[in-house]
Amino acid sequence: ARPALRAVASRPVAPNAATFATLREIEGRLKSIRNIEKITKTMKIVASTKLNRAQRAMQDSRVYGKTSNEVFESAETKPLEGEGKKKLVVVCSSDKGLCGGVHSGLSRYIRRRAAEEPNFDLVIIGEKCKSQLSRTNAQSIQLSFSGAGKDVPTFSDSQAIADQIVMLPGDYSDVEIV
Repeated sequence: ARPALRAVASRPVAPNAATFATLREIEGRLKSIRNIEKITKTMKIVASTKLNRAQRAMQDSRVYGKTSNEVFESAETKPLEGEGKKKLVVVCSSDKGLCGGVHSGLSRYIRRRAAEEPNFDLVIIGEKCKSQLSRTNAQSIQLSFSGAGKDVPTFSDSQAIADQIVMLPGDYSDVEIV
């Protein structure tokens, strides 16, 4: 036996009639807004803490940067002699596109350099510049690295990259880090 269908009478609603929220719906919305506000406030605190930590690390590392600059300036080195030797340009970017202008600026700079002085090889750290430069300067790319900036950089990370660069075939008259 099949249950009998009942017709449900509904009130016709005018197409432009305003439907007002009930008190319970308004309370629910306010509670939701308060919860979102708490989450946003917590996210701001976390972001502020991370920013402060990064700024402290940057200030602490400036001493090392100044010292290394002094060593390089006082070192009695000169470029290799000989015409026709290539330059090596190491491009440092990131894997993600969260700082878009930096990647575009680096890629534009390298393209301009290639137009002016095409005799150089590239080593690219980071996926963003690699993807941009592989379209125009693929023949110049000798090495590329990704995932270098996922964690706080360490000396061993830098050493691994430098070891790979040193093992490149060929002599370079100059190495430039961009």
